[in-house]
Amino acid sequence: MRIIALWLVAVAGLAAAQDAADPPSLDADSSDREIVAHMYQHELNQTQTDALEKHFPDISRDRAYAIQRLRLEEMGKTSPRAGWKLAWTRKTEDTALDPALGHYLANRVYSEGSPVSTKYFTNGTAAAEPEIVFYLNKDLPGPVVTRQQVVDAVESVGIGMEFVAWRALGPRTREHAIVDNGIAAGVLLADARYSLDEVDFAREIGSVTVGDETNRGPATSIMGEDPLAALVWAANELPKYGMHLKAGDFVVSGTVCVPLPVSAGDTASISFTNLGTLNAEFVE
Repeated sequence: MRIIALWLVAVAGLAAAQDAADPPSLDADSSDREIVAHMYQHELNQTQTDALEKHFPDISRDRAYAIQRLRLEEMGKTSPRAGWKLAWTRKTEDTALDPALGHYLANRVYSEGSPVSTKYFTNGTAAAEPEIVFYLNKDLPGPVVTRQQVVDAVESVGIGMEFVAWRALGPRTREHAIVDNGIAAGVLLADARYSLDEVDFAREIGSVTVGDETNRGPATSIMGEDPLAALVWAANELPKYGMHLKAGDFVVSGTVCVPLPVSAGDTASISFTNLGTLNAEFVE
């Protein structure tokens, strides 16, 4: 336990370039703090681990979010939380909805025109996703948040390219994804913002292009309704686990189509019908 405590002290002073280190080992009796240390070091190392499947195959959702909240508290000491990410919000004919949440610290957020570092991509590769992004100017503490309250809290809407990468090896559960911070690896946010009443989600088709390959999908695939429904879900889900959406947060609502892989040297773009285009260049 002392080793883990010292590791977390070291994390609080991490430099931008972190040397690879061996992740603390886990067993079935490992604490939440030890799991945070293990998973975060794998993120820094760009590596994967079978420890969750091996030692915690049936971890509960309550414990999974408690671990993620502890990660946020520890890592947030050096980089503030900037926003939230939603995962598995896209409804298709063959998949049932079972969304999950993760968070973004400021050091994983890129602004338009900036190159995107792949240093937190697993084995140097992540999946690029086209997403609708909401920006909030009011707290939504819950425990029950209405759609109208969410509408009133949305300052603006934009688009973003999110990058996701598993640190946990399979077979994996949704709870493993939550422990793995919603498999977040970074997000690039477009400069352009729109008021909510300027956006008709029923008319928005999003796409992602990498090289000669393009995937597309409708914004209405999110929650089988629209991206705002995902935001309402998040506003009501977080209070169950001692967290809530706050003024100043952004929320990335989930990919509208199957993502495409990217790595250093690639370029990618996303586009929405009326919300513009966002380009990315990837560097080590």
